[in-house]
Amino acid sequence: MVDGPIVQPVEVLEDSRCPMNARCIWAGRVRVKMIWWRGNGEKQPFEVTLGESTPLADGAIRLESVRPEKMTNVTLKPSDYRFSFRFDGGM
Repeated sequence: MVDGPIVQPVEVLEDSRCPMNARCIWAGRVRVKMIWWRGNGEKQPFEVTLGESTPLADGAIRLESVRPEKMTNVTLKPSDYRFSFRFDGGM
């Protein structure tokens, strides 16, 4: 069992990461629209950005990684994405 808020990715708002097989002057970023399912059954939308902490519940959630890596010759579908999150807080 994992403690912490129940969250669900809804939509990739931005994926401007530099493709693995390219050279870029900016690493880019990933922004994801999320839903937080609150304990009372209500849902609250919020956004996360790769590598940044976002306040949530009694702590903060961080989008740690996004897979697969972006490639110049591949168009990712929404169902291709996999996310890893970290939640800090809750005492």
